[in-house]
Amino acid sequence: MGTEIAMNFRCLAMLATLGCAALTAPAAAQSLGGGKTVRIVVPGPPGGPGGVIAHLLANKASIHLNQTTIVEYKPGAGGNIAIEYVARSPGDGTTLFFGVPAVVTNPYFQKHSLEYDALAPVIQLNAGAFLLLVNPKSEFKSAADVIAKVRAAPGTVGCNAGAVALSTVSCYLLQANAGPMLMVAYPGNAQALAALERGEIATAFDFTSSSAGAVKEGRLRAIGITSKDRASGDLKEIPPIAETIPGYDLVGWQGIMAPRDTPRETILRLNDAFNRVLAEDEVKDFIRKGNLELVGGTPEAFGNKIRRDYEFYGRVAKEAKIEPQ
Repeated sequence: MGTEIAMNFRCLAMLATLGCAALTAPAAAQSLGGGKTVRIVVPGPPGGPGGVIAHLLANKASIHLNQTTIVEYKPGAGGNIAIEYVARSPGDGTTLFFGVPAVVTNPYFQKHSLEYDALAPVIQLNAGAFLLLVNPKSEFKSAADVIAKVRAAPGTVGCNAGAVALSTVSCYLLQANAGPMLMVAYPGNAQALAALERGEIATAFDFTSSSAGAVKEGRLRAIGITSKDRASGDLKEIPPIAETIPGYDLVGWQGIMAPRDTPRETILRLNDAFNRVLAEDEVKDFIRKGNLELVGGTPEAFGNKIRRDYEFYGRVAKEAKIEPQ
């Protein structure tokens, strides 16, 4: 009798344990947005700075989220079309913004831009500078050459403003120190670089990860880098523009953001998945080969970075006397 009672208690204990597991497991494994496809929205056309890495991240995130994840392109308005699209999407974790500094620069450069806090930070992926690029046949061999030409012939030297936020900021900051330039807008930086190769524009700024290949192949020449310090690796010989324009220091980043009303638990789940993605060797190698710094970390750390940059670019816009267009 005692043995039967003991066995019954053990059975009840096992059932209780299994019951608890059955109650908690579905919640832990519950799909985002009821199982909808997760979309990473890139604010530019295919071939731009974010496209290739976004596809790699999406493929890896599909595994860590156990949910199909794809890349969707929404170019236009310097990133505002993508920003507004994601900001107005349901905060269920299935519509994500491939974050770029347009979030913090556009309010100072473009009228009717949403404020930076319309999106919630999930994770900062990387950080890296931009390159000042020219055609290999160009007369310009340095940032000082560009400045001299601008001062000698105001309004004739073109720069790719309008496609990518920091490209625009870089052009305007150069203009603030050199004189009037010809600001030329392209749908994306891929189109701007193609125009530069054809000799249709004099200068362009682009993220190191998407332009270093063209520089290495000799299709473009890099004559300056936007960070105050020299880069490492293949770019270590490129002088900082700050050596010609003291205080010139612009460093971009890429990250993942979500609609502002996304629940905290969803943000944390996404953050965990993308931190796992960044820990994979293939992803680490890809980011480092693009001359970028791997970041990762918490939503709070990314949020602090965004707020600091918003304040910084506000000062840049004021010093450069830039008004929203």
